[in-house]
Amino acid sequence: MLDAWNRAEHYRDLLEECRRLATTSLSSQMKTRYLLMAKDYILLADVEEQAHAPCTRRRLQKMPRTPEPLT
Repeated sequence: MLDAWNRAEHYRDLLEECRRLATTSLSSQMKTRYLLMAKDYILLADVEEQAHAPCTRRRLQKMPRTPEPLT
């Protein structure tokens, strides 16, 4: 699971790098290409997070709840 979160974070880092390159590129073709790559990386990051979110929810549901403190 941690590996999936690491992959998602890695994709977000690549997304930011592509955005940075798009803003500094002189070529309009390269700007477009970098922005398309950024779009792909955000999709990959979202898929990684969503694919593993149900596992986390199931684990949390199985965990025993701590009792409320008596007052």
